[in-house]
Amino acid sequence: MPPAKKSSKVSKRLAAKSKRLRNSGSLILELTGCAFMFTFFAVMAVQVGTLIFGAFLNDTACRDAARAAAQGKNLAQATLMAQAVLVSHKQTNSFLNSPSLQMPIVYQDFGGNPPNPQTSPYVQVTTATKATLPFALLNFLTTTFTQDKTCTFRQTYTFPIVRVN
Repeated sequence: MPPAKKSSKVSKRLAAKSKRLRNSGSLILELTGCAFMFTFFAVMAVQVGTLIFGAFLNDTACRDAARAAAQGKNLAQATLMAQAVLVSHKQTNSFLNSPSLQMPIVYQDFGGNPPNPQTSPYVQVTTATKATLPFALLNFLTTTFTQDKTCTFRQTYTFPIVRVN
């Protein structure tokens, strides 16, 4: 009889050890799955952060350039003032190009004589900034990756002209 008790104790120990191994195996699988999900979300956060920062930079630069161009007395002076402001928004990091002025600036002063009292002279400025993304951009409509890693942001602002001849 004693040998039978000994084998039942051994089989119980083996069963308990096998159960622990099965539990630790599932833990490894869960950790691996979580690591892949965390990596995916980290990559997406870098991509979206780059896109948001690029759009913000271009929007701010365009608004400042349009505000400066609205103080010009003519188209040439408005263009120079807008370009001067864009120099202050120059980027030195590796993933964003500096905002560039898209020509031509629309400078509508109506020759100092607007067609009706509700119309005011205005200047319209468009800027563009190109962002180089760290990873290829996924096109969600076709679920394919784009070939180049760039995304261009364009923004247009219209301001009333402050000085008219």
